[in-house]
Amino acid sequence: MAMAMTSARANGEPSSLASPARAHGAIARAVSVAASVLVAFAMPHAALAIPQTSECATNSCDGYDYSGKDFSKTGEYFTKGSLKRANFNDTNLTGVTLFGADLSNATFVNANLTNANLGQCNLTGANFTNAVLSGAIVSSANLDDAIITNSDWTDVIVRKDVQTALCKVADGSNPVTGEITALSLLCP
Repeated sequence: MAMAMTSARANGEPSSLASPARAHGAIARAVSVAASVLVAFAMPHAALAIPQTSECATNSCDGYDYSGKDFSKTGEYFTKGSLKRANFNDTNLTGVTLFGADLSNATFVNANLTNANLGQCNLTGANFTNAVLSGAIVSSANLDDAIITNSDWTDVIVRKDVQTALCKVADGSNPVTGEITALSLLCP
C-alpha cells in the first residue's frame, strides 16, 4: 500500500489514500482564504458608514457663517454638532447629514435642503423662509417656533403634532419650486 501511494505521488496523480489530517489542513486553508476574501470585500462598506459625530460636535460652530456655500458634493456632515445661530442662507445642503445637531435659531433662508437629514435636530426658532426641504428627513426634530414662510415641504414626513403646529404658520409659496407651503405640508 505504501508502494502504491509513493508510485501515485511520483506520477503526479492524487492519492485516494490521503490522511484525515492532510484533508483537515486543506479545508482549514480554504476556509482561511474564503474569510480573507470576505473581509476584503467588507472593508470598503465599513468606510461608507455615517460618522457618529462631526467637527462641530467636538468644537462649537455656534454662529458660524456658511452662507452661499455648496455642500452637496463635498461629503460634509454636521452630525450632532452645535450650530446655534449658524447662517446657512443661500446654501446648498442637498443630501447633507445634520442628524442630531443643535440648530436652534439657525437661518436657512433660500437654502436647498433637498434630501437632507435633519432627524432629531433642535430646530427651535430656525428660519426656513424660501427654503426647499423636498424629501428631507425631519423625524423627531424639534421645530418649535420655526419660520416656514414660502418653504417647500414636498415628500417630507413629519409627525402629526409637528405638522399641526407647522400648518398654523404655513403661508406663501416657494419662489423656486412654486409649491404652496401649506399644500406641501399636506395641511388639512
